[in-house]
Amino acid sequence: MIVRKLLTSCVLAVAVSLLWWQDAHAYVDPATGSYIIQVIIAALLGVALTLKIYWRSFKSFVTRLFGGNTYDEEQ
Repeated sequence: MIVRKLLTSCVLAVAVSLLWWQDAHAYVDPATGSYIIQVIIAALLGVALTLKIYWRSFKSFVTRLFGGNTYDEEQ
């Protein structure tokens, strides 16, 4: 429920900001694009590492979410 409200708010904010689009006439440093790519890659690797570390509990959660047996019951 909270995630849905957050996602709706983000989409609405992007839509509203696109309605009032204006040219900035500003300089963007060429290294900024590289930095943004590095941040995105670091975030994706962080999520992947977190999933790897907590894979068993994540798998158990997903299994319970879809109504299957939990990992602990199979052993």
